[in-house]
Amino acid sequence: MQNNRRQFYIYDLEIAARKEGATVPTMDDVVPAFQRMKDTARTYPIRADTGTMLIGDIHIDAAQQFVTLLVRLSDKTAPNAVYSDPAAGQFDVLVKQGNQGSDFGCHVIVSTAQEQGFPNIYTCAIERIPGLSSSLVQRVLSKLLNYEFKDNATSFSYPHPAGGLTRQGQPRMDRCCPHIELRGRPSDTLINDINNGQITGISLVKAEAVTPIAGSAYLRKKETELRLQIDQNNLPANMWQSLVQSFQANSGTYGVAKVSYKVPGNNKTVTVQIDTNTGNPLEELYVKFFELTNIHPFLDQSAVQVVDRLRDLAVPQFLTHRTI
Repeated sequence: MQNNRRQFYIYDLEIAARKEGATVPTMDDVVPAFQRMKDTARTYPIRADTGTMLIGDIHIDAAQQFVTLLVRLSDKTAPNAVYSDPAAGQFDVLVKQGNQGSDFGCHVIVSTAQEQGFPNIYTCAIERIPGLSSSLVQRVLSKLLNYEFKDNATSFSYPHPAGGLTRQGQPRMDRCCPHIELRGRPSDTLINDINNGQITGISLVKAEAVTPIAGSAYLRKKETELRLQIDQNNLPANMWQSLVQSFQANSGTYGVAKVSYKVPGNNKTVTVQIDTNTGNPLEELYVKFFELTNIHPFLDQSAVQVVDRLRDLAVPQFLTHRTI
C-alpha cells in the first residue's frame, strides 16, 4: 500500500434475511442504523478481544444516492510501527501503549439505490487495505445491524405475512434481523482470459456432511468434486457467459465451480473458484477494481474521518460501476 495511490474493489452488496417470508429492509432503512452505531461509538471486539472494529465516520450523499463509511480496525497484535532514515542513522520504534492497537482505516462506498432488476443488491466499492479484508468489512456491518436489532425493539419490523390486527386494532407486525453479504464482481481480465484462453479443466464442488470415512477417525468426508469433460471442438463464442449459465443451472446441488485455464499468450495455468449461483469469483485476485494514483496530500494508514479528497476521486469511477 503506497501513500499516494489506492485500489477500490467492486462488490455486489446484498441485504439479506434468513427468516422465511421476511421483508428485507432497503439500504435507506439500514443507513440510519449505521449512523447510530457511529454516533454512539459502538464497537465490535474480534479475535478474542485483540482487535476492535467500528464505523469511524459516515457521509451520506442523498443527491447522488450513495453513502461513504469509514470502517476502522484497531489491531493489538499488529507489530509496532518503525520509521528510519538510514542516511542519518535514525531508527525509531513507536511502541503501542496500554490497549492501543495499530489502526487501519478502510473507505467503503455503497449505493443507496438498488441495482436495476436485482432486488436487495447494491453496488459497493471497498478500499483495499492490508490487514482489513472485505470479509472483515462484511462481518462488522452485519454485526452492527445485529446490535441495532437487539437494542431497538421496533427496528427492522414489517407487517406480519399472515396479516391480522393487534388488540389495539393496529396491523400485526413481525421482525427479522438483516445481514450483509458481499460478492466480488468478476474482473474484465478474468472474463477475457476465460473467453480467449484454453479451458483445461472444469469441476463442480458439493459440500458434504463431515463424516468419518475409510474406517479412519482422522479422515473425514468434506466435499464431493464432479469433474466435467470438455469438448474443445464445440466451445461457445462467449465462454464466460455460457459457463455462468451452466453453473447457475446446477447451483442447487453444487455451490462452487472450479475453472482451470491457460492464460492467453503464455503457458501459465490458473484455477479460479466461482460461486455457482451468482457467477462471482470467490478470490479477491479475480475481483474487478479501479485504481487511484497521484493522490495529494499523501494518505495515512488510517483516518478519524472520511478523507474527502480520496472519496471525491473515487466516486466518479464508483458511479460508472452501478446500474440503477
